[in-house]
Amino acid sequence: MIRRCFCRFAFLAALCLGGSLGWTATPPGEYQIKAAYLLNFARYVEWPAARLSSGATLRLCVLGRDPFGGALAGLEGRLVNGHEVKVRQMDSIEPAVDCHLVFVADSEERRVGPILRGLAAHGVLTVSDIDGFAEAGGGIGLVVEDSRVRFDINQAALLRDGLRASSQLLRLGRNVIGLKAP
Repeated sequence: MIRRCFCRFAFLAALCLGGSLGWTATPPGEYQIKAAYLLNFARYVEWPAARLSSGATLRLCVLGRDPFGGALAGLEGRLVNGHEVKVRQMDSIEPAVDCHLVFVADSEERRVGPILRGLAAHGVLTVSDIDGFAEAGGGIGLVVEDSRVRFDINQAALLRDGLRASSQLLRLGRNVIGLKAP
């Protein structure tokens, strides 16, 4: 039930984003929905105050070839928990360290290990749709299952990077890696 609600929420968020980008009655594409997920991940993950102070800009970056095709433009300037979203394109790990959320594009699949090691312990939420991303040490891995976008969360990676996912987000994850049993 909760998963179904979140999927509907993501779909509706994508539709809302679509309205601001001039999309019409056509259903949102995969990357429009994934863009909405990125915005929602930013809402339901908490960064340490030293990393993202009150009112600071939340930097959402794409590392590698941008697969979103303009869908991220609808996120620019939106507010997430009092933080204005700024979207940036990155070609290397060094400037990505200054981002709060980094989407690792599939063009970087061969470099996933060095990217994750380079961003580790910098308070960066890493997200990707590369197969096995969360299992490889990334924060959140997007997957398409039964024609729906779902996600896996690597709780251990989030904690390592000083990030805290809300309990609602953890419940909605398809798989949660590193979640301690009660």
